[in-house]
Amino acid sequence: MATGNVQDREASIAQLFRELSQETAGLVREELRLAREDLTQHVQRVGGSAGLLGGAGLLGVGAFGALTAALIAALGRGRPGRGAFLVASLYGAGAAALAMAGRKGLAKAAPEAVEAIQRDVKAAAEGARDAG
Repeated sequence: MATGNVQDREASIAQLFRELSQETAGLVREELRLAREDLTQHVQRVGGSAGLLGGAGLLGVGAFGALTAALIAALGRGRPGRGAFLVASLYGAGAAALAMAGRKGLAKAAPEAVEAIQRDVKAAAEGARDAG
């Protein structure tokens, strides 16, 4: 009788471990599905915003061209070469300032994003490993 009881207990413990393993694997799969859906929503929002920014950029290029022509005419005062040089100098200085600011911002943002992604991948891998 005692051996039957021990065998039943061992069988129920084995069954509990199987169920735990299956539930853990299911939870990891669900978490990955939710992360994928969240990422998809973010990508869709970014894609729509990128399209709007592209349109704004196109209109901005047209306005920039018109402004450039007006500046050259105003600064040149009959000598378009001088006006063009002055406008190019102004634009060059502005471009350098924007490039330095953008580079500084990317240097801060890129490592944070990479770290967050690595942390998520590691957590998902550990969850999958524990489930298996």
